[in-house]
Amino acid sequence: MLSKDLLVVIKRKGTIRPKYLQNIEFAELLISLFNKFKGKKYKVLQEELKTFEQESKDYKVIRGLSNLLEQNCEFEIKSTLDAIKVRSFLFEKGIVTNDTERTQIIEQACDFFNTLKEEIENAFFSDLPEENLLKNLRRISPIDLIKKYNLSLTQTLLFNALELVISIESNYQQIFRQINYLGLMYEVEKNENERFEIKITGPASLFKKTKKYGTSFAKLLNYVINADKWSLSAKIEMKWGNEQKIYDFKLNSSDSILLHKNKTEIDDFDSEVEAQFYKDFKLYNSGWEIKREPTIIRTKNYITIPDFGFYKYGQEIFLEVVGFWTPEYIKKKIWKLKNAETKIMVAVNQNLNCEQEDFPGEVIFYEERIPIKPIIKILKKIDDMHIKAEIDKVKTVEITEDIVSIEEKAKELNVRVEVLKKLKLNNHHVIGDKIVSQNYLQQIKEEIGEEDNYKKVIRIISERNLTLSALDYIGYKIEWKGLVPVKIITTPN
Repeated sequence: MLSKDLLVVIKRKGTIRPKYLQNIEFAELLISLFNKFKGKKYKVLQEELKTFEQESKDYKVIRGLSNLLEQNCEFEIKSTLDAIKVRSFLFEKGIVTNDTERTQIIEQACDFFNTLKEEIENAFFSDLPEENLLKNLRRISPIDLIKKYNLSLTQTLLFNALELVISIESNYQQIFRQINYLGLMYEVEKNENERFEIKITGPASLFKKTKKYGTSFAKLLNYVINADKWSLSAKIEMKWGNEQKIYDFKLNSSDSILLHKNKTEIDDFDSEVEAQFYKDFKLYNSGWEIKREPTIIRTKNYITIPDFGFYKYGQEIFLEVVGFWTPEYIKKKIWKLKNAETKIMVAVNQNLNCEQEDFPGEVIFYEERIPIKPIIKILKKIDDMHIKAEIDKVKTVEITEDIVSIEEKAKELNVRVEVLKKLKLNNHHVIGDKIVSQNYLQQIKEEIGEEDNYKKVIRIISERNLTLSALDYIGYKIEWKGLVPVKIITTPN
């Protein structure tokens, strides 16, 4: 963050916005300058920066970028002696009134510390910041420096915020943890686009304007911009002449502003149980998309963030994992689930003192690992309901091809594969990933004839782009000897 005196803004018709930096010229020049002064005293670098500022109209920008670059610098003390001990020794010798006395005291210090005169001279103020040597500038690109600068400008502007309204589409858990940690009050509402908006204020702002919570808003910004999609608006109090005036500030993720994103642990799961369940569900390949902490759900005056969301047909199903927690936590969790605006499935550790009747909706108990099948069973009910609705709507379809990919045909007919598989297809069958006409199967049967050699029949079937399951539809089956297929035989009609 930057000090308030380095904040550069544009005010227009009741709105305010930081003067964001897009051009990398200043950033490139300053990085080059800092690298040029490696091994030199910090005060020498400061003198050069001061000259640079005086020659530019944008001295605040230069100073702001310089301050951020200094955070990437490594400084070192030039002397090997302890500066405090050297000063103490010299001051104990009393006030020096002429050069001769000074030389004598310096020589005494040389004897005491067993070193040269130059070392004593260098050590005297070597621990002061301006006397430190610039050892290294940690690698940073001009673009990254600009991103940090723009973020710092926004944070500094938010020091003067009276309230903050944010809308996000991910990273809920991290953001609400920070809101609670920072002791901020909030309200959750849906806007005209049916997206949740979080209005954040401090208690005092209900009665009078206050900047008390501005620093907290600035800290929260790091977590907001880590969301996939986000927007924010704020009421900013700033001076206009001799008066205080309130301005509107808006910013969102689609703005072409370069902003630095701090790394957060949003990819970490709260427990091994949740991490394992996520892997297991993805491997099952159910056709449902799974998302972690996908949204916020209102529960009267509170919110809850389900651990997982499942998505298909434009529908969303939520799952909350309840593991080892205190009785007070469990009690509060049950209350939230009962008062949630949306029903939430619950996976409950069976070692907790809970019954199925304690929870609303579907409950799955687990020991060490959340079972996948009960979840899939619940989701399959929804699958079946949607498939039945589509079947009732489509009734029948006309297929003229002898053999066609079921996926291609489903796309052509604008129905889902699952629906097409369950429809009554006149004179056609679904075999593997193909739809095959009865006439086409009859041709295969005639080609096989009395042939019973397994390999020859396999070749015929493969050349027709079908699997062995086609044999069931033309009156043949495989005879096995142990685990080895030996021949093809005719099945009785």
